[in-house]
Amino acid sequence: MTMLHNLRSYCRLLALVASWVLSVFPLLSAQHSKELMADACSNELHQREQNVLWASQVERRTAGHVYREEEIDTVEGPVHRLLSVDGREPSPSDRTQDDDRLRDLRKNPSARLTLKKNREAEEKKIDDLLRAIPDVFLFKDQGKQGNLERLAFSPNPAYKPATYQEAALHALSGVVLIDLTEKRVAQFSGTLTQQVNFAHGLLGHLDKGGMIEVNRVRLSPGLWETSSFRTDLDGRALFKSINKQVDETRSDFEPVLPDTNIQRAVEQIVHKSAFFFQPAQGNIERSHESEKAF
Repeated sequence: MTMLHNLRSYCRLLALVASWVLSVFPLLSAQHSKELMADACSNELHQREQNVLWASQVERRTAGHVYREEEIDTVEGPVHRLLSVDGREPSPSDRTQDDDRLRDLRKNPSARLTLKKNREAEEKKIDDLLRAIPDVFLFKDQGKQGNLERLAFSPNPAYKPATYQEAALHALSGVVLIDLTEKRVAQFSGTLTQQVNFAHGLLGHLDKGGMIEVNRVRLSPGLWETSSFRTDLDGRALFKSINKQVDETRSDFEPVLPDTNIQRAVEQIVHKSAFFFQPAQGNIERSHESEKAF
């Protein structure tokens, strides 16, 4: 009888402990998840402040075609050179158009200034969103995947978006994977779970169901870059339809000098592409003349 009584007392004690753990753990887990996300965003911002530049191979898939490009980051913005379309060399018209664009970018100060302003505006938007992310969402720890922590996220009802970009971000629900060694975002994927209205719909909206997915790769200690980026967003802006479909993959990352400007990047990218295309003997002289034009 005494043993049975002790067993019952022990079971009640276990039930009380379990009840206490279950009541407290979600709060601790949510706080831990938010702090982990905040650390990852802070580390990303710290890398962005260093202005690390890379050259990479980019594959962009759009309208049923695959475009392969060489891209070089510069202090003024990215410079890219078309290498192939659907696995084949660009057509003469595509090559001429690409040459004209690069020539204008190198020789036209207005074109370089426009590229720089666009880059600065885009970088500011990204920085602002990174600072907002820990508060925009509510996070729930879903356990580990190897050395990655899996966090589910959903809109934080207490957060009031300050910009249209924050409003679109705030409507996402999905999953983020955090590398625990360096506390960096390895993957972010979300879906719009509701329609996003801008100015109560007067200026436009994004349809429910749109998605965004970003994958990041570690290149060296503390340095990460985006290896793939996909979006599929539909809606309207005033009287125009929005159809934002991006599907691109980046690979073959190589470091670039931190003071690389557009002129140096154009010279480098034209030189690289000349080796890539390896023109036939009859076209070598014309290829050299094309390079001199830059």
